[in-house]
Amino acid sequence: MDKAKPFDAYFSDASLDDRQRGLMQATRRIAHELCPAVVERVSYAMPGFYPAGSTKATQQLFLVMAAKNHLGIYGTFGIDEADIRPFEPLGVQSAKGSLRVPYDIPLDSFEQLLSAVITFNLGRFESAGL
Repeated sequence: MDKAKPFDAYFSDASLDDRQRGLMQATRRIAHELCPAVVERVSYAMPGFYPAGSTKATQQLFLVMAAKNHLGIYGTFGIDEADIRPFEPLGVQSAKGSLRVPYDIPLDSFEQLLSAVITFNLGRFESAGL
């Protein structure tokens, strides 16, 4: 695992190409639009988005990491496959609590996908009393 960097460094990393950096920056913007009270912090050497009041690394709305061929969205364990299925024709793959999102996904579809992830995790945390 790579060493953790300051949060902002993940979104301006010069080693990322334009499409990788663009989707990373869109992820940050969309997270704040969908959940204005979102808290940003690095966990597990990845930038993460957390609901206000969360105190544990496992209470994230999602974590994100740019990989060579896809954007990884982590923290989706337990999400209903029916919420992900509409995005499969766009190349989104799910496995073991994560999503692989192709860099060429349309932004409106990506926003819908992040909305499903955030809504799922907010519901999970509310039912746990967070």
